[in-house]
Amino acid sequence: MMNNGFISPLKFLSLSFCLACLPSNTQAVNIYPPIITTNQQQQNKQTESPEVGLEIIGSPSLNRLVIPMYRYTGECPGSSKGIVKASFTSTAFPPSRDRRVIVRNVSRGVARVARDPFPFTDRDYSRGRGSEITEITIGSGHDGQFLIVRQGENDFDYTIKEKNTIVDQGTFTAYVETATIVEEKNKVPTTKRVCPGNRIDDPLGIINLLGSIICDKEMHEVTVYECPSYPNVRK
Repeated sequence: MMNNGFISPLKFLSLSFCLACLPSNTQAVNIYPPIITTNQQQQNKQTESPEVGLEIIGSPSLNRLVIPMYRYTGECPGSSKGIVKASFTSTAFPPSRDRRVIVRNVSRGVARVARDPFPFTDRDYSRGRGSEITEITIGSGHDGQFLIVRQGENDFDYTIKEKNTIVDQGTFTAYVETATIVEEKNKVPTTKRVCPGNRIDDPLGIINLLGSIICDKEMHEVTVYECPSYPNVRK
């Protein structure tokens, strides 16, 4: 019963105890989010699938490589292969003291002949979140400087060692694609020293050893225009 805008004490008490009138099988709704403890977070991480493979420097993707391929146009056409830098990582077996990791590309078509070793890299795996950085490029056959891959899917196996003890072994797959970068290259001026007269004979090979030219007249410099040389693999 309303009285000058106020609820009577009896009505207030009946409203306060209305929850007691609910059926016994009624469940209260929790409007607050569940609290996740630190132990629960650690258990959730342990149940997640471990991440393993090649982490590309400058890219958020794991096991996805985009290798630049340079094509030169203009007065000096040509081409070069690019590289990407990556490190091996494993959330199940992270880097630790005295550890190294060997990663091999065991895909079909990356070894030139049957007796060639699979392309591989042997890297320090003792600190940080991943292995020592390795440089990767397109090719066939093992290379002492680069880890060789092919376009498309590449199958890898890996071995993590701690001194002489194998800590973990496994496999993973990485996908490789290329991106063509076109650059115009023209001849550039180069200064050379030339002999305006006759070169003196050098039967003892002294000229070759010294890397100089013996001329019967005073040498002078000229400017010539030449195309630059392109490396097979461009860093």
